[in-house]
Amino acid sequence: MKYRLWMLPAVAMGCGLSTGAMANDGTLSYAELDGLLGKAEQYGFSRYEKLDIDRDDNVLEVEGWRNDGWELDISMQLDDASLTRESQRRSSVPDWSLTGDQLRQALSLAQARGMQRFDELEVDSNGHVEIEGYDANRHDLDLDLRRDALNATGETR
Repeated sequence: MKYRLWMLPAVAMGCGLSTGAMANDGTLSYAELDGLLGKAEQYGFSRYEKLDIDRDDNVLEVEGWRNDGWELDISMQLDDASLTRESQRRSSVPDWSLTGDQLRQALSLAQARGMQRFDELEVDSNGHVEIEGYDANRHDLDLDLRRDALNATGETR
């Protein structure tokens, strides 16, 4: 009986730790993501290929282009948006990349379909957009879109 009583505090502490771990799970709420995207736009991003959360380094990785054709690849801290890595190279902006408006529209569609926490977005050269995250019950949620189905009015065709 004494053994079971000693286990109770350990179990209670373990439950508290797992709750804290879930709050800092390496995903972002849409409000947090919106703030980081604002910083990416200030950095010069106008077209996007990939957004990805690196849980190990606690950063958001952003890949895309500036209007002048320079390809950008940065990592920014999730908590304060400070840059931890950046690279640039001369390139040309591909037609299949997402504009800032298309990116936000795709994220809004994911949120409207139940995605509460963001993990990753990627668009490929065929115009396939994949968004990964979690719903309110912490279940994986994957959304597949076509880039050409996104338009400036915020509707899908």
